[in-house]
Amino acid sequence: MGVYEENIIPVKIAHLAEYVSRVKRISLDDALVYIYVNPMYERLYNENAKWWYLSTEALYEEFEHRRSRRQVEVPKEVFEFYTYCLENYATRKQISGMRAWMVFKESGADEYLIDNYDLLHTQGMDYIIDDVQRFINRRRR
Repeated sequence: MGVYEENIIPVKIAHLAEYVSRVKRISLDDALVYIYVNPMYERLYNENAKWWYLSTEALYEEFEHRRSRRQVEVPKEVFEFYTYCLENYATRKQISGMRAWMVFKESGADEYLIDNYDLLHTQGMDYIIDDVQRFINRRRR
């Protein structure tokens, strides 16, 4: 993915979050959750599809369409925990949030965190990040 795409997608997400917040009359935080748990979010990073060229309104319609087809919903508190872990991982590793998200997706760490929420959310962030890193390292072997 080129530099342009890496820079435009966060801007598109910000505009989309503001739009979702306004249209659905929800907080900006809830709008971000709406975006991040939607299967369409991952597709934004598909270089060949070039979804980032769509207008905010068209992206919203596509998100709504994908959301209506989604069968399994992640509870909000679990997703917030996942997001918090992702942000802390990116900060500790000194990488972008997008890069951290890609590492989590490629290794399955995203599913690991969601599936083990009940146990992990009771632990400290240092333990969680170390545990996630061990998980990622095992997957890379």
